[in-house]
Amino acid sequence: MEEIKSYHSLAKDAGNKLRAYILSMSTGATGVFFLALTKSDVSKFTHSEKWLLLCALIAFVTTVAICLYELRIDAKRFFDLAKQLEKPKEDQQWQLNEKYKRLRYKLIHFSYLTLGIGMLCISIYLALNIFKA
Repeated sequence: MEEIKSYHSLAKDAGNKLRAYILSMSTGATGVFFLALTKSDVSKFTHSEKWLLLCALIAFVTTVAICLYELRIDAKRFFDLAKQLEKPKEDQQWQLNEKYKRLRYKLIHFSYLTLGIGMLCISIYLALNIFKA
């Protein structure tokens, strides 16, 4: 039983690290956008470049928002787990925990999608600029 708990702990730690990487990458990418746009003349961008940058920016900001919301859900889930474990076995209810787990799972995968969209848009934008130069 102790071995199972250690694997759960390792899985949770790995998930937390992954979430931290996604959140920091999305936050950094958003900051780079604002820096890049304030340092250059936006009128020099083509219509497609503007759309690619806008889509990427929206995707990265959305990823940050999703990750922050997912952190909140995770905290609420662990708070509920602790509350249920304090109760006697016959009074414990796990429906809310299951709801939080399903929502967290959806949010994590949605953040992968938005991060991928942002990275794809930036990659296309950079490729267009490489071939234009």
